[in-house]
Amino acid sequence: MVKKVTLLSLAIPIFFEVILFMTLGVVDTLMLSRISDQAAGAVGIANQLINFTNIIFTIISVGAAILIAQFIGAKKWVDCHMTIMVAYVVLTIIGAICSIGLFFFGPDLLILIGITPGLMGYASDYIRIVGIFMFLQAFLNISTVTMRSYGYSKQTLYITATMNIINIIGDYALLFGAFGLPALGAAGVAIATSISRLIAVILSTIFVFKNIVPLSAITYIKNFPKHILRLLLKLGFPAALENLSYNVSQIVITGIVLVYLGEEMSIVRTYVGSIVTFALIVTIAISQANQIIIGRLIGEGLMDEAYHVCIKNFRIAFYVMCGIGVIFYFFGGQLMRIFSDNPSIIEWGMIILALDAFLELGRIFNIVFISGLRGAGDVIFSVVIGLVFMWGIAAAGAYVFVVIFDWGLPGVWLALLLDEWVRGILNFLRWHNKKWVTKALV
Repeated sequence: MVKKVTLLSLAIPIFFEVILFMTLGVVDTLMLSRISDQAAGAVGIANQLINFTNIIFTIISVGAAILIAQFIGAKKWVDCHMTIMVAYVVLTIIGAICSIGLFFFGPDLLILIGITPGLMGYASDYIRIVGIFMFLQAFLNISTVTMRSYGYSKQTLYITATMNIINIIGDYALLFGAFGLPALGAAGVAIATSISRLIAVILSTIFVFKNIVPLSAITYIKNFPKHILRLLLKLGFPAALENLSYNVSQIVITGIVLVYLGEEMSIVRTYVGSIVTFALIVTIAISQANQIIIGRLIGEGLMDEAYHVCIKNFRIAFYVMCGIGVIFYFFGGQLMRIFSDNPSIIEWGMIILALDAFLELGRIFNIVFISGLRGAGDVIFSVVIGLVFMWGIAAAGAYVFVVIFDWGLPGVWLALLLDEWVRGILNFLRWHNKKWVTKALV
C-alpha cells in the first residue's frame, strides 16, 4: 500500500532516523575515545573504507529509489515490485563480494592509504569484523529505500532506533566488559555494530514483505526482468560513481593528512568529522524527502511543481544551516571537548570548525540540487562536474595547500570548501535551467 506524502511527513521522520543512524558511528568514536585518541582515530580511518564499500551498494539502491518513486507516480505497481526484487537479488550478491573482500584485504587497504603502526592494531580488528557482515548493510539499504519511497518513513525511524539502542548497549558491554561479557576493545565495538545491523535487516525485511511487496513477487526472479536491471544501472551507476569519486578523494586526502601532517591532525579530522556529521542531518532529511516527492511528481508529469518544490526545500535547508554554522564558529571549543581533553587537538578543532561553518553552506547546494536532479532522472551532469572538481580542486588543492604552501589542516579544509561551493553553484544552475525535464523514465 502506498501512503500519501508531504515534505514534513517524510522529512521529520527521516530527520530523526538520520540522527540515529549517524549516531551509530559517532557513538563508536565517542566510546573508543574513552580508551584512547588512537583507538578513536583508527576506527575513524577504517570507517572511511567501510563507507567506500557502502557507496558501491548505491549503484543499485539509488537507481531503485528513483525508479520506485517514478513508478509510484505513474501508478505502475508491477514495475515497482519488479524493481524491488531485482534490487534485493543484485545487492545481496554485491554485498557478499564486498564482505569477503574487506575481511581478507581490509588491513592491506589500510596500509595502502598510509595508516600508521600506532593505529593499525585497532583499525585492522574493526574493519575485518564489520567488513565480513557488510552484506547486511547492502540488504538493509534496499529495504529502507523501499519503505521510504512508499511513505513509511516513520517505520524506518522505529527500526533505526531499535538498531541504535542495541548498538549502544553492545558497545558499552563489549568495550568495557559490562554485564559479565569480555572487554574486547575496538573488536567489541565492531561486533556490536554488526549485531545491531542484523536485527535491523530482520525487522525491515519482515515489514517490506508484509506491507509493501507480496511474496508472490519472488516469482519475478524466475524470468529475470533484465530491462529493470538496465534501468537500475543506468541511474545508479553514474550516481554511485559520483559518491565513489567523493569517497576515494576523501581517502586520498586522509592519506595526505596522515603522511604530511601526522597522527594528531588525523585525530582532529576524525573528531571534527563526527561533529560536522550532525550539521548534515537537516539537509539530508530534506533532500531525501525532496527526491521522493520529485520522483513522484515526475512520474505524474508535473514538471513545474517539481521545480518549485526543490527551490523551496533548498531555502529551508540554507537558513537552517546558517544557524548551525554560527554554532560551529562560536562554540567549536565546547564541541571539541566532548571528544578530547588534549589542548592541541581542541585548539586545532576550533579552527577547522570555524572554516567548516562556511563549507557547509556550499555543501547544501550539492545535497539538495543533486537529489532533485536524481529524482528527475538527470544523473550524468553532477557526476561529470564531480569527477572534475573533487579531484581538480579538493584532492589536488589539499596537496598543494599542505605540501607546497604548508598551510596544514586548514589548507585541507580550504580545498574542500572551494570544491563544495563551485560544484554547488553549477548544480543549482543545472536545476534552474530545467534541462532535467527531458530525463523522465516513465
